[in-house]
Amino acid sequence: MRDLFERLQDRPTGKALRFFVGALLFLSLKRSLRGVYLRGEAPGGPLVLALNHHSFFDGHLVWFLGRLYRRPVSLLVAEENLKAFPVLKLAGALEAGRVREALRRLGRGEWVALFPEGAMAYPGALRPLRRGAGWLAGKAGAPLLPVALRVVLRGYEHPEAFLLMGKPLLPGEDLERALGGLLGDLDALLAKTHPREVPEGFREVLRGRRSLEERIRPLVRLLP
Repeated sequence: MRDLFERLQDRPTGKALRFFVGALLFLSLKRSLRGVYLRGEAPGGPLVLALNHHSFFDGHLVWFLGRLYRRPVSLLVAEENLKAFPVLKLAGALEAGRVREALRRLGRGEWVALFPEGAMAYPGALRPLRRGAGWLAGKAGAPLLPVALRVVLRGYEHPEAFLLMGKPLLPGEDLERALGGLLGDLDALLAKTHPREVPEGFREVLRGRRSLEERIRPLVRLLP
């Protein structure tokens, strides 16, 4: 059964609240990060996104990907988290146990995203994955797309977010191997790139908050 926030989705009040929640998520990214950078492309149609989960901003970035591609995206979230912040349902959050609803949304051509590690952990190698992502993609007949992400503090005052999209997996392909390899590639690329340069192949998809030195540099150049 649809709850209050889901019933509000198509009503004026719900649309206004959804806009407000989306604006807060966008401002959080814009004001907290120096930028968001993306490499790779997502295929069209329904999609199951599987991402590592090592930072506070990961859920924000899932929402932003949907906004970037203009696709409705639902992020599977632990039920206790949605009980604390049920308004996030207006931004696409869905209880992880509501598999039938996730399948219905995939059937409508939407995206469903999840963190198959099961919980947020300290940044590092990929932890063992749960099987839900592959099962969901197989049941829905939708592509399964691994996405590696890092939110890192490098050569500027504010952290930067990097998302590396892999290739859609064929049925039976090993998600843990694919996502783990993708995350290793992203870490290696960041390690060999100068902290003030954008890694090869990445494009800036959101310009965020600049460092103090960057903001005052034009003024300094005006001095004799």
